[in-house]
Amino acid sequence: MLFLLHTFLFIAFFAGALWGIAKWQFFNIEGTKREHLLAFFVLKVAAGIALIAVYTYYYTDQSRADVYRYFNDSVIISKLLFEKPLVWLKIMSGIGINEEETFEYLKQTLYFSHPQHDWVTDNTFIIRIHVLLNYLSFSNIYINNLLLNFASFAGLTAALKALKDYFPENPRVLYLPLFLIPSVVFWSSGPLKEQLLFSFAGFYLLALNKGLFGKRIFDFLFAAILLLCMLYVKPMVAVLLPVCSAFLPVFNLYDTKRLIAVGLIAVLASALVVSMDWHYKACDVLINKRNEFIRLGLQEQVGSYFDTKLINGSCKQLLAFVPNAIANAMLRPYLWEGGNVFQLLFALENTVLVLLVVYLLVRFFQMPEAKEKRLLFVFCLSFALLNYLAVGLTVPIMGAIVHYRVIASPFLLLAVLCWCNISQLKYSRNLMKGFTMA
Repeated sequence: MLFLLHTFLFIAFFAGALWGIAKWQFFNIEGTKREHLLAFFVLKVAAGIALIAVYTYYYTDQSRADVYRYFNDSVIISKLLFEKPLVWLKIMSGIGINEEETFEYLKQTLYFSHPQHDWVTDNTFIIRIHVLLNYLSFSNIYINNLLLNFASFAGLTAALKALKDYFPENPRVLYLPLFLIPSVVFWSSGPLKEQLLFSFAGFYLLALNKGLFGKRIFDFLFAAILLLCMLYVKPMVAVLLPVCSAFLPVFNLYDTKRLIAVGLIAVLASALVVSMDWHYKACDVLINKRNEFIRLGLQEQVGSYFDTKLINGSCKQLLAFVPNAIANAMLRPYLWEGGNVFQLLFALENTVLVLLVVYLLVRFFQMPEAKEKRLLFVFCLSFALLNYLAVGLTVPIMGAIVHYRVIASPFLLLAVLCWCNISQLKYSRNLMKGFTMA
């Protein structure tokens, strides 16, 4: 009976999402087609189902998969609303959560009961989201994921709306970085933090670039709220995004004022990174996170390592890892490294993307004439590289790198597209036939 209810709800929510994409004005974007957006959403839903299936039938240990760690913890907490509503309220609000009586109910959880908040990642926010979704889905992971799919897809669509004016010759070129990078589609379509990250980041870009409320003060306020939400998903990304946003052309600053503004932000960001005295130093955060990954991987016998050396030094020792960190995060896994079928697939994708970037720059290279597009390039490139660096420094596990870097990959490709002749690209059948569906 419960299976029939879940099936009915999934079909109903899926049909409602398709209707919304087909009818809502938000998804009516000049230069694109709704049929394309519908196809991309269906692809996203299919990828989400595939990801859950992989961690259900291939990797069968749910205690080692984030997909199920978040969901299973949420099911435990969801039940408390009807059994111990006051305890549920304390857990969901965080007020009084450390009380002994409250914590007793969290000992069954894998992620929620352990301190998981630092300047790299946070697990409790996504679990709380699943708790709320459980009351709509009757605690079904596929329905929860479908609802998250729609939120993430709406955020990607918001990014498309925000960026399309920079590519007026052919806005459909944005399909590739936003909807068609295989690893991004795969990892951002499951019940993971990336769903929320892309949703928040997309609406953040739309609020800053085009506006949502008609008055800039409200747009900036909404952008700040989105950053606050992002802070409870992946704090490192929430810090990097506004720092790089100083380069966005939406602030209408003259060159001198922009230089001063960027300089001040850089000084403040540097001061923030060098000394986080209220918590602990930024280098210690990164080193501890890296060592934590290594210990966890050794404990769980993860086979996709490329470096198991613990760091016990200071910032100087960490800085020595910077070149390799960026190279590992951007380029690996290599095809010749072997591994399981999934690692080989990601290696193949990475090789194709590298060749695509080279092809784009060689075949369609053109320096952007508009100052706004040059500034967009700097924003996208700086945000991508800083995220690659953060991932490369903190994640020594190959399987995890291909997952965590997906927030950076679209921005790197966007930066490349800023230096392409889009008019010429539009009429290149070799590249655009597959990606624009034109």
